[in-house]
Amino acid sequence: MEIVWTNQALHKLNKFVDYIAKDDVATAEKWALKVIKKTDQLIEQPESGRIVPEYNEPTLRELIFGNYRVIYRIRKEDNTIYIQTVWHVRQNPPKSSAGLR
Repeated sequence: MEIVWTNQALHKLNKFVDYIAKDDVATAEKWALKVIKKTDQLIEQPESGRIVPEYNEPTLRELIFGNYRVIYRIRKEDNTIYIQTVWHVRQNPPKSSAGLR
């Protein structure tokens, strides 16, 4: 499996990095690298994340990393995992998963 970070996911990741960097730039950089490294497990175990409970779609899953949810979609036909977005656990997800395609 190949992992592809969507523009939306990179944008959200960068927003969280910018926020964390207000207090500590080094911590923000380490945090981002750890999040990205966490997604590497999906190459060998694409279904290791749980199904996103708000949408109950088997191909839309999430990894929990501290207070953050890394949302990804498995596309077996492409042999690809698309990292769709990153949410803080306090954020309310969209009512529909349509924006996560």
